[in-house]
Amino acid sequence: MSTTIVNLETKDLAPPAGLVRKLQMRGLIVGGVAAVLAIIAAITAPEYFLRGYLIGYMWCLGAALGSLALVMLGHLTGGNWFLLGRRIMEAATRTLPLLAVMFIPIALGVHELYIWADAAHVAGDHVLELKKAYLNTPGFILRAIVYFAIWLLFMWKINAGSAEQDRNASPAVWQRLKVWSAPGILVYALTMTFASVDWCMSLDPHWYSTIYGFLFIAGQLLTTFAFTLVMLSWFSSERPISEVFFKDRLHDFGKLTFALTMVWAYFSFSQWLIIWSGNLPEEIIWYLDRIKGGWQVVAILLVFLQFALPFSLLLSRHIKQNPRKLVPIAVLVLFMRVVDLFWLIAPNPIPGHAHAEPHFSLHWAYIVTPIAVIGLWLAFFAWNLAKRPMLVRTDPQLPRLWEHSHGH
Repeated sequence: MSTTIVNLETKDLAPPAGLVRKLQMRGLIVGGVAAVLAIIAAITAPEYFLRGYLIGYMWCLGAALGSLALVMLGHLTGGNWFLLGRRIMEAATRTLPLLAVMFIPIALGVHELYIWADAAHVAGDHVLELKKAYLNTPGFILRAIVYFAIWLLFMWKINAGSAEQDRNASPAVWQRLKVWSAPGILVYALTMTFASVDWCMSLDPHWYSTIYGFLFIAGQLLTTFAFTLVMLSWFSSERPISEVFFKDRLHDFGKLTFALTMVWAYFSFSQWLIIWSGNLPEEIIWYLDRIKGGWQVVAILLVFLQFALPFSLLLSRHIKQNPRKLVPIAVLVLFMRVVDLFWLIAPNPIPGHAHAEPHFSLHWAYIVTPIAVIGLWLAFFAWNLAKRPMLVRTDPQLPRLWEHSHGH
């Protein structure tokens, strides 16, 4: 059976051009229309536009960085999930250059997003005075440049090695990828922790949580698995994915999505439990702003639709092996990741306003701006996906997978 794999040409493993083009066009059309409305929002309500932009941006960044982390983990551990989803996740990592450019509106809008960027506000606040050595505009931008430089370096090394594997089956290539992946996972965890503090937690600089970075990391990994599952389902009707994607493979992604749903819920509950039991006003008020004035509805939706419902459904082996039931769960998870970011970002204090949003507010910019960002990102993802085969021809696991699939 191994000769079948040896005789496979790169064109036999190429992504289905029609489906990739359709995905790209849908992203461009939806994202383009929403972008026009987002520009209007940027002119008429810049403070809401920037928060909506940050919500969409953090979702896309989560898909890209979560993919980078899981690709590096896959190089160290292997597995069918990695073999099948690898090229989808690698395409997501190659959107990082675009995301680096898309960070510019956040850098330019720092004074409309973060109250610590207002010198007059800091001067009258003892807590912000103590934190201004870290929370200041030059430091904010400099750290962002460092984060992206590190992420782009690992993205380049991982993708360059992957491209070489399409031509070279030498074990030395695989070993080099492992050498980069081991420290890369640690560097990802460290830089993403600091980035989540800079870009999201500092929206309310009086509040802090030591588990906040891990909460974002869990959300990013969950986003990646759900997104990869949806993409595999999208391409499963045509070669080469149709040749290797069967119920047991679907089951693997269902189990991993189930596991990360529990991890996200564990970190979320741990953060709430520790802060609530600590009974410290400067920490508890962050939660009080999110469980009153209508925000409690969003919190309840997160508990039930981000955790309880997916958790309950994914307990079933039958559901994890049924694409018609599993894919809608993955879509729900992806949507609730946006809702979670909305709940984390929107209620924070707005520069020029005395307090956080006292009542639930769903400004239309919170809808059109994330759609614009995600739609355009999805189009760029599809463009990257079309550049390389869907499977790595020299992967030593491919003969076993192909043989097993044809056995089905």
